[in-house]
Amino acid sequence: LLLLVSGCQPKNAATTGQTATTGNSFAVLTDGAGRKVTLSQKPQRVVVLSPSLMEMIDAAGGTVVGRPDAKTEQVPEGMRKVASVGHVYNVNIEKVVSLKPGLVIGNVKQHEKFRDILESNHIPVIYLQPKTYDEVKACFAVIGQVYGTKDVVDKKIAAMDRSIDEIRSNLPKTQEKIVILHATPSNVSVELENSIAGCVAKMLGFTNVASGSKAIDGKPDKTPYSMEALVEKDPDVLFITSMGDHAKIEARLKKDVQGNPAWNSLRAVKNGKVYVLPERLFLLNPGLKYPEAVRFMAKDVFPEAVK
Repeated sequence: LLLLVSGCQPKNAATTGQTATTGNSFAVLTDGAGRKVTLSQKPQRVVVLSPSLMEMIDAAGGTVVGRPDAKTEQVPEGMRKVASVGHVYNVNIEKVVSLKPGLVIGNVKQHEKFRDILESNHIPVIYLQPKTYDEVKACFAVIGQVYGTKDVVDKKIAAMDRSIDEIRSNLPKTQEKIVILHATPSNVSVELENSIAGCVAKMLGFTNVASGSKAIDGKPDKTPYSMEALVEKDPDVLFITSMGDHAKIEARLKKDVQGNPAWNSLRAVKNGKVYVLPERLFLLNPGLKYPEAVRFMAKDVFPEAVK
């Protein structure tokens, strides 16, 4: 049994790496919703619904007959002429069905709503939702199993691990206290360890001062922002991630954060240790670019130690 779990959580990675056939079937898959998905043969026509999964499929040596709309730089060259099925948040499910796929690969959050229509058309679907580095590796391994390229994927996972280990080995053995503010035009929140930036910080051995805080309902990777709590924790380093119009975000930060008299009393501010993290690596899932995200954050904090 190939077990596909929601988010491809690493605790199931050992099971994920095993495929068993049932009767004449190529594989029987169980996804995060607990459904068994039977592939009668190796999928020849795959439709992917999420931009973040295209890079993994391409790196695994896979091909697709349908993909989501995305910026050109997000689309692997070999997929640029492939039929579009709409935006990740607004998939044209009729178009997906018309492509007669042998398998659809989507996100848990955005695409589980299409399960009934796909199953009624006898189209198998699996859901992957990688966020942390371990989840990315586990999902990449699943894709390698789907395309029968496990050896290729295993080598690339090992190369990513080596790259990250090299970065970490050159860092000073200090435990920097960090906080990650997430700003949008409407509010500011604080990211927990299960966010992308939180995961990278943890990989680098940084201590997230928000760790253990209660998450916001519906946003399991964020907790409410409080200047009082920030002053109490007084982190060594302050990172900022953002989503939305930059001018409006700057206005929000000035109103809710930087305009507070206590802002200038923070150790990170006084020492010039405030860094803005790029959306391409810390808002959008970096996927196989996780080593680049690790390098970026490490270089912000320890520029002399990172080449």
